[in-house]
Amino acid sequence: MSGDQNTPLLASPVEEKPKSSSTVNRILICAFIISLSVAFTWVPMIYVFRLMTCEAYYKSHSPFTGEGDRCSVSEIEASTAKSVSLLGTTTTIFGVLNLLWTGWTIKRFGVKAALLQQTIWPAVRLCCQIVAVTIGAEEGMLIIQITQFICVLGGPAGYLLALNTFATEVAEPSKRTAVFGQLQGAVMFGTALGYILGGTSGDMFGIRRPFEIAFYLMILSTFYSIIFLPYVAKPKADEGNKSKGLAGFIGPVRLFVPQKFSYPNGRVQRHWGVFFLGAGVFLGVLATGFIPVLIQMYATNAFGFHPTENGYLMSFNSLVRGCFLSFAFPKIILVGRRWFAGEPKPKVQPTSTCDIPATAENLEVVPGLESEQELVSLPEPAISGYEFDLAFLKWSLVVDGTLTGAAAFSTKGWHIYLAAFFLPLASGSAPAAKGVMMEMCEPSRRADALSAITLVEMIATLSTMSVFGIVFSYLAEIGKPHLVFIVNAGIAVFAVFVLAFSRLPARDVTRVIGTEPIEQNLDAGVLSRDCDTEVQDRADDSSLL
Repeated sequence: MSGDQNTPLLASPVEEKPKSSSTVNRILICAFIISLSVAFTWVPMIYVFRLMTCEAYYKSHSPFTGEGDRCSVSEIEASTAKSVSLLGTTTTIFGVLNLLWTGWTIKRFGVKAALLQQTIWPAVRLCCQIVAVTIGAEEGMLIIQITQFICVLGGPAGYLLALNTFATEVAEPSKRTAVFGQLQGAVMFGTALGYILGGTSGDMFGIRRPFEIAFYLMILSTFYSIIFLPYVAKPKADEGNKSKGLAGFIGPVRLFVPQKFSYPNGRVQRHWGVFFLGAGVFLGVLATGFIPVLIQMYATNAFGFHPTENGYLMSFNSLVRGCFLSFAFPKIILVGRRWFAGEPKPKVQPTSTCDIPATAENLEVVPGLESEQELVSLPEPAISGYEFDLAFLKWSLVVDGTLTGAAAFSTKGWHIYLAAFFLPLASGSAPAAKGVMMEMCEPSRRADALSAITLVEMIATLSTMSVFGIVFSYLAEIGKPHLVFIVNAGIAVFAVFVLAFSRLPARDVTRVIGTEPIEQNLDAGVLSRDCDTEVQDRADDSSLL
């Protein structure tokens, strides 16, 4: 195409499709593959423990001579429950350590290297589990329990943190919360498929086959990450937040300490926004984290559901959750932000030869450097209407509490399937909380922010298993197990009350470390964002020319 002297030498990035969308899609595919491989062994694992416990039992007891399943003995069932409980406890404890380890490796080596660790080490653990299943009996169970320590180096908590961190680096800032939802939706799709295929492959091809398939899937996800995911430079810690040793390792926890802010009139005041956000998220997960297990227990108790029916029930629940988070949640966030921002009119793009792309995704790749696939973080533009994320988080828990309370009135088996359909429609609280946390912290502490909010969710999940396990047992003994849904709903409402105290700081405040406020950085016409400080308006592009 010919042009004159007024034709721009560089095409405006607005004319091209943003490259971030393709990178985000590759991350979503990676999340699907990893979650599929992780969930592939969840259903067979319980059955494996039952078989190995049964083998160990008959080594010291007389052979079974009755009719039916020889493993349907109360002693075997009790021992299996103890082994599975121990496995779940160690997985959770090592998962917390894995979360802290992953956050440290992201800051030390970069997010791609951290993600690769989260797929390589689980593959090693699956090899050990294959050996354990082959040996069986007490020796097999011992191998599985001992090799759980590998979860510290690589596990579900770590790969979710790494993928979420990846999303924050490659997604456009205005779409970050929506991408968190899509990422969780991809995980739900993989989990739903893993539930079904894992149990089916075990029944059709033997109990060892699910572990072998999961191993190959994990290796596939490792090679996929190496080939298709770009390299992202490790975050640069600002001088005010540099910590070494143990303080740097547990740095995410320190984000919940109320920060001091300096106002234009000279007044210094503590801001409790992040603290109440963490407390509200903890109570929200405490109220809703036990729901998937609770639905199965209640369906089994009240309506006689069998494991196969519960498997289909949870797969259906995960599928609905995945569809909502992947397709509906991003649109809700987009429309809500436009509403909060007052739906500003689109700006007319100036025809200038000096158009500067706002994100790294809009930069042209220099020929000869495509193989590096490196994304360099640039200053971010201000985001309009992102206060909607916090409002959505609160109302999501309101809807969740209402739907959970309504589940108490289930009187027939199909009511449980109805609850499994409607409850996921209020499942956007987790990605919304991550989005709010991202906006309360500066870019250099994104990994810490995600680690902090994920750590709160994990502790809450561990707590809800203990608390509501006891509550459900007590209510079942008195013949009113349905009341557990009312208790869940009450805690969800209380979580909304706590979140009502979480506020985003004013635009004109500055975070204070020690006795001195942190200076604002005006490089590239963008005000730097400090932890708990609102994203400030980007300077006019015309001032840069």
